[in-house]
Amino acid sequence: MNETQESTSSALQRFEPVSEDIYSIEAVVHITQTPRHLIAVYCRHGLIAPIAPPEREGWQFDDEAIRELRRIECLRSEFGLELPALRMVVALRREIERLREEVRFLRS
Repeated sequence: MNETQESTSSALQRFEPVSEDIYSIEAVVHITQTPRHLIAVYCRHGLIAPIAPPEREGWQFDDEAIRELRRIECLRSEFGLELPALRMVVALRREIERLREEVRFLRS
C-alpha cells in the first residue's frame, strides 16, 4: 500500500453507533471530519438530511445520516467525485436499496 492510500485509510474510520443517538452538527463535524459548510451543502442537495427542519430544531442528525455522510466523503476524497457525480451515486444507491426491499417483499 502506498503512502497516500495509508493516510486515506487511517483517516476514514468505520462509524458504528452504539444506539439511536441524535447528534448536533458540531458532533457530526467532529465524528466525520467534514466541514460544517459541506454538510449544509449536502443537505441542500438532498444527499443527507437532518432529522427535523433545522429552523425548528437546529441541525440534528441520526446514525444513518452519519453513515451516509461518511460514504459520500469517501467517494469525494478517494475518487475525486464532484457534487453532480455524488448526487448520481447516492440516487443510484437509494434506488438499488428500494429494489432490494421490493425483491424481499415479493419473495416473502
